[in-house]
Amino acid sequence: MAILIVGSAFTFLINLYPFLAPKAPPHHGLMVIEGWIHDFALDEAVTLYKAGTYSKIICTGVPIETGSYIQQFKSYPEMTAHRLRAMGIPDAQIRVTVADETKKDRTYLAAVALRQSFMTFNLQETNIHLVTVGPHGRRSRMLFQKALGSDYSVGVTSLEPYSYNAHNWYTYSEGVRSVLGELIAYTYARLFFYP
Repeated sequence: MAILIVGSAFTFLINLYPFLAPKAPPHHGLMVIEGWIHDFALDEAVTLYKAGTYSKIICTGVPIETGSYIQQFKSYPEMTAHRLRAMGIPDAQIRVTVADETKKDRTYLAAVALRQSFMTFNLQETNIHLVTVGPHGRRSRMLFQKALGSDYSVGVTSLEPYSYNAHNWYTYSEGVRSVLGELIAYTYARLFFYP
């Protein structure tokens, strides 16, 4: 019985990260980047963008909560758009959508801001390739799909986190906090969140 319990727990741990961090991109349409991703992930996102057939990059997210009064940018999407320009992405290919400042349901509200931007920017694309980092991927994809509706196809690429190794996340304190926190957040969003 003990061996069965330990074996089941080990199997659960091994498969938890890949479950929470899926990779199912369409490689065409609109690339949507969550504005808070770290620089190394943004490098990978640009590589994906150049390898695919995308019409635009849209940076999504919320206002910056810490130090915004001393920074040039007031939101994560604005900062990420600037980083993309510095990496050689033409300004005409970049759009920014900023959700209202909130303490709750930030990912969903970022997706709602994206939906509203389709009218603002007159975007006709229905294929969305969401780029995020780590175990946030499954929950982000689900919330973006809920916000955008069934007329849109949302794929996702979960890039590697910077602060821990994704393959043995359970040996890092940051990995344990991140993966278990996202498991709880995904369960909440799946069972109790209603738009």
